[in-house]
Amino acid sequence: MKQLVLTDSTADIPPYLAKELGIEVLPVNVVLDGRTYKDGVDINIMEFYENYEKYKTMYTEPIPYQEYALKLMQLTARYDEILILHCSEALSGNYSMALKVVEEFNKGKCRVEVVDSRSCSMGFGLAVIEAAKAFKAGKEFGSVVYHFNRMMARTTSYLAIPTLKYLRKQKKIGGFKSLMGLTLGVKPVLGFEDGKLVVKTRLFGKQPNMILSMLGMIKEEIGQSPITLAIAHGRDLNLVNSLRSVFEDTFDCREVVRTYFGPSIGINAGPEALGVMYYKHEK
Repeated sequence: MKQLVLTDSTADIPPYLAKELGIEVLPVNVVLDGRTYKDGVDINIMEFYENYEKYKTMYTEPIPYQEYALKLMQLTARYDEILILHCSEALSGNYSMALKVVEEFNKGKCRVEVVDSRSCSMGFGLAVIEAAKAFKAGKEFGSVVYHFNRMMARTTSYLAIPTLKYLRKQKKIGGFKSLMGLTLGVKPVLGFEDGKLVVKTRLFGKQPNMILSMLGMIKEEIGQSPITLAIAHGRDLNLVNSLRSVFEDTFDCREVVRTYFGPSIGINAGPEALGVMYYKHEK
């Protein structure tokens, strides 16, 4: 039985892990100053952040219908079962695109299921990784889908945004009603509710205050439970390394995954944004 996990680059899964676990990652389109790139294919994430301030226009697009259809036809000819896991439908068009393509083009014997993770970045990337590990361990398809959904229910994501100027620049403030009316001096920490980003807390001052605030919230939520942790970031590597040390000293971290925010988050949240995602292990 040949099984595959298929996702897209909004999951921000480190390339080495995707390769190691056989995860198929479809690149979203990144449009920079009118030129279209494939995320992670013909634009390097370091290059993206190094040139961030130079771009006058930046946005991302869902995976084109024709590309998705062609890829699905190729994969269904090679695999018996495919689990498709995408970013929250409220934030990306990839989930609805997958449903449409599967309905129209999966006419063979391959079993395909599409799941809306109701999260983004490593907020669902962690569970994608575990789904791929489960397939490698020989787990049955339905069991993997069930455990993916259970894991998502135990996963928490925080996105710290040091400044709102990039959201304003991309005209995305209106997309987050809870951000409307906030001044540029406010540093919101966002989380997910019902697949949508919401403000968890509003802070002022320097970025370390945001980190301390997240740590306080996480301590309250985790208790003594062991966790698997992901830290997603832009270009501030020193802060990330310090944060990892703090987390490993404070919590029972079974595994820590560090990754860059891809353009889907970076374009809107800015190059200094920081994400902390974790799921609690069942006792």
